[in-house]
Amino acid sequence: MVTPQDKPVRVVDSYPMKPDIRTYGKLRYFSLINSMLLGNIVVNFIGDIITKIFFAHRSLTLSDGLLTFLRHLDITYGIISLAVICILTIWYERPIRRCIRHFADGIDPDSRLLDTARRRLLNEPLMVAVMDIFIWGFGTILFAFFSPKSLGMGIACGLITGMMAFFWVEHVCQHNMVPLFFPDGGLSKVKGVRSVNLRIRLVALVFAVSIVPLAFIHLTIGHFRTMQVNGKVTPSMLANSIQKTIAVESLMFMVISILIAMLVLHHLRKPVAEIIRTMSRVRKGDLNAKAVVYTTDEIGFAGEALNAMTAGLRERELIKNTFGRYVDAQIRDEILNGNIPLDGELKEATILFADLRDFTPLVEKTPPKELIHLLNDYLNAMAETIKAHGGLILQFIGDEIEAVFGAPIYDPNHVHSAVQAALSMRKRLEEINRDHALQGYATLNHGIGIHTGTVLAANIGSSDRTAYSLIGDTVNLASRIQDLNKEFGTDILVSSKVAKELEKAFIFKAMPAIKVKGKSGSVQTFSLEP
Repeated sequence: MVTPQDKPVRVVDSYPMKPDIRTYGKLRYFSLINSMLLGNIVVNFIGDIITKIFFAHRSLTLSDGLLTFLRHLDITYGIISLAVICILTIWYERPIRRCIRHFADGIDPDSRLLDTARRRLLNEPLMVAVMDIFIWGFGTILFAFFSPKSLGMGIACGLITGMMAFFWVEHVCQHNMVPLFFPDGGLSKVKGVRSVNLRIRLVALVFAVSIVPLAFIHLTIGHFRTMQVNGKVTPSMLANSIQKTIAVESLMFMVISILIAMLVLHHLRKPVAEIIRTMSRVRKGDLNAKAVVYTTDEIGFAGEALNAMTAGLRERELIKNTFGRYVDAQIRDEILNGNIPLDGELKEATILFADLRDFTPLVEKTPPKELIHLLNDYLNAMAETIKAHGGLILQFIGDEIEAVFGAPIYDPNHVHSAVQAALSMRKRLEEINRDHALQGYATLNHGIGIHTGTVLAANIGSSDRTAYSLIGDTVNLASRIQDLNKEFGTDILVSSKVAKELEKAFIFKAMPAIKVKGKSGSVQTFSLEP
């Protein structure tokens, strides 16, 4: 019976598939490749409308000729600014656009082009914000030369437009570009990216929704107070003008604040919701869950760290289940949980060696693929049989198997389990040979040797690779007994110690005593009868 913990781990990425833009129509492809440029243009258009509304509700003491000139200057500067935004953005996006064209043609871009495109993509929101603030700043200085009172208003509108552009372009980037350029995540691995952390984002949000509106209202009140002091408006007109202007400005700032807050909220909500979704799946045992990473800030780093953690858990689970293919689940869990000392201990255990007979001639006359099929078929069947009787396979040495019963977890019936496993291995080999005969394959024969006694169990190996191993005279003698099957023409031999302990449970036949390597005296062995 297979328990849930013994089920193999399917390592399947839950990351969303990379969008196939080869299926996009012309309009959809155009909107994709120009999405960030169009988004920035829309934001600047909104900023320009807001600025005009603010100016329309302020009384500027300018001549009609100067006002006409400023209107023409505004149109000219707007056209020039639009051209500059388009030229700079398209130039900056050249690697990004080339990659998108390659994706559309079904071509994988070279690594250098892709790395450059990814770096520029992640830096583009900040680049766009800086570009917009510079354009608005230059325009504000230009208009302030003719109307100094417009300086504060221009600075405020430029900063707000720059922040809206940053968050909007980042929003478009997350939705349209990140799934395309980062189908497997890894945003934090891109070098040369200037990330805007959460502290700066929150400071920008507070600045846009509170400090700028309050400063704007203060400037408005100061503007009308100056007009009243200069006798340009009566007190009643002043009150009405202030009320109307502040109402309009407050409404505009409310709209701007809601828009910026929604963009910031979306930036925080979507990645956090993705991390929570992934953590919930991992908590339920789904180690294939993987968070989609959208940003390079602290939340993006948390998503990358979560993905690395689940990958580590998947690897550990895979190792655990792979280990469980060769040892009982109880033994596996005891070892992995650290309940069994691996730094060396003496244990009473039974050692079993199994080796294929006449394998070298079989290698010479059997095609390689057929030979590997026969060998794997045999080893798989023997491994399953040993595991079914509580044994642990220590190693495969070519066509030879070394197994232990009673270690690392002690089993009072380890001698009986080992002998019973040998009988089952005999029957499994008969079944294998019957199946192989139907397929025209050669017959396999093996020899099994069993001995019980004290062994030294430890984790043995180099500093970078170790294995659970047993050493001692008991292990050596079990290997020598296995070799004696060639001398006696038997398939299962056990030591006198094993035969004496199980003489009432199995039928043994005494074999002639014989000297073996490493022993000064003769060794008495017994053949295990059917």
